[in-house]
Amino acid sequence: MNRPTKRARTPRGNPPPNTVVADPSQWSEQSQGSVSAGWTHSYTDLIYRCRRCQAETLFSAADQKYTYEVKKAPIDQQRSLCQPCWSESHQIARTLKGLEGQWAQSKTSLRTDKDFLARWLQTIELRERYGLHRHDVARKNMLRNLLSQP
Repeated sequence: MNRPTKRARTPRGNPPPNTVVADPSQWSEQSQGSVSAGWTHSYTDLIYRCRRCQAETLFSAADQKYTYEVKKAPIDQQRSLCQPCWSESHQIARTLKGLEGQWAQSKTSLRTDKDFLARWLQTIELRERYGLHRHDVARKNMLRNLLSQP
């Protein structure tokens, strides 16, 4: 798993990392019960590589504060995608949800719609390239089987 570095690195020519005071009392209930609650006093800029495109990306101290204290994300959650890849992954998820809804509504007619089946399979495979979800082997096999039928 591609985790951010423990010690902040700065891209060439950039100033030292920012630090923002942490307030663990604002974390989610689950995070307040974690080991991190006792020793986290500040957030520091973290540089990480996007799991998909390998771009060097900053998870700023201010963004960490917002993520953990306002959005209440789990404190152990680590970023793995840059903003553009994260946005693309959510668009793919919305597309998949739409395709699954179409399938649920019109399975009988869509079983022979090769364009629909191919688009659905391609979208599932595209989602897997973002590395955030388990591979949907059963659904891919079903779609490949339906595509191979005359």
